[in-house]
Amino acid sequence: MSVAQILTRAQTMGVRLSLSGDKVKLRGPANAIAAITPELAEHKPEIVRHLRNVARVPEECVGALRSADGGFYLPWGPYLTPDDVSRMRAELVGMIEELANLECWPETYRDDVLSRAIRGPLADLLPNIAYFNERLSEARAEAAARAALDRRTWRGEGFDERRGAQ
Repeated sequence: MSVAQILTRAQTMGVRLSLSGDKVKLRGPANAIAAITPELAEHKPEIVRHLRNVARVPEECVGALRSADGGFYLPWGPYLTPDDVSRMRAELVGMIEELANLECWPETYRDDVLSRAIRGPLADLLPNIAYFNERLSEARAEAAARAALDRRTWRGEGFDERRGAQ
């Protein structure tokens, strides 16, 4: 019998296996544990190796919960009403349009970005707002710096750079 078959049989019998160092801990009905223990003992090194691999949590999933099928999920997040979503999408559209104006995007590019932002999945809404808010802050700072530089630059008739204004 393979390790996968043994683990499946243990699960159907209500026995849960966990790892504590090199020891395999069993939880479940006593009669089921007694029945499955000989098979587990026979394949202990493979089972320990399997449980170690299963126990590893990828770095990006730290803090997530593990579903029964072994996948990771995050059960929390902000609750958003339909009005919140509409407001946030309108805010995102405003940010994209302002950024497009500040950076002089071609109309087709602006329309493409807007359609992707509006039609994108709800899961992209908060990351998009954060991304475009950061880009917009940088673009506003650059525009303010250009405006300040333009105000300092004097060019006109009657101005001699060597002597100043005449």
